[in-house]
Amino acid sequence: MNIIRTLSVVLLTTLLAACGGATPPGPVTPPPSPSTPGQPAPVPPGTPAPEDPVQAMAYTMQGVVVNAQGEPLAGVEVWADNTLYYNMNALGVTDSHGHYRIELPREQLGTWRAGGRFLRTYHGETYDLGLVVDDEAPFQADDGAVRNFTLLTSGPRPDGGAYGGTVWAYGNYSNGNFQNKDVELTLTPDGPLLDGSAGTVLKRFLDGSTVRDVPIGRYTVTARYVPQGEEPQEMLVMRQDETIFAPSTTLMFRKEPGYGVMADFNLKRASKP
Repeated sequence: MNIIRTLSVVLLTTLLAACGGATPPGPVTPPPSPSTPGQPAPVPPGTPAPEDPVQAMAYTMQGVVVNAQGEPLAGVEVWADNTLYYNMNALGVTDSHGHYRIELPREQLGTWRAGGRFLRTYHGETYDLGLVVDDEAPFQADDGAVRNFTLLTSGPRPDGGAYGGTVWAYGNYSNGNFQNKDVELTLTPDGPLLDGSAGTVLKRFLDGSTVRDVPIGRYTVTARYVPQGEEPQEMLVMRQDETIFAPSTTLMFRKEPGYGVMADFNLKRASKP
């Protein structure tokens, strides 16, 4: 018999306490939010972090959301999606330790599968990124499940792509020709990256016109022309929205249809040979 049924269940998150149990009556103080979007959640001084959930509990999906460095992420949306009914989801949001706990309906058919998203506005750009779950297998509600998530902003994807962004460089030859393969970019993080981590200085040579799989964030970029057998030469750079070449500029990633997450700029030799 065909069952046509659309049911949406939205369950508010019960924040995971250090030892569980019922919430006592009275006002509830919400967990602190990160001071900068995307940064690991601040933890009040002297507050011990609860242990990460390791044992499944019936009618509950619980776990922790972290970045690639293992730092907790607060305010991240996760859900349990019913595999039988369309648009039946139980929703949750991580607390200041990156923990979440979702109570599941007790009398619904079907199994449940975990999912999550990282939605942040970072330096004026809005990013909506999927989370990587440690176990994609569906589970029965009466078994419960522990599902942990990681936000990846660089590294290889299962589909052959990359979680990081692509930097595009466009050559300007008014001061002389150069070979892209001999152009070295230095990308220095300008503050915390999108996932809240500090990031590291990257030195990469252009591959064609691109540097691929750069951790998503804001960077100061400089360039050198390093042809074999010659002294390195500083180059000038300029974003698409700028009008004057300079020794450095600031790059921000954005999502472009057909190109994915990208940043771009122009470069040329600093002086004619």
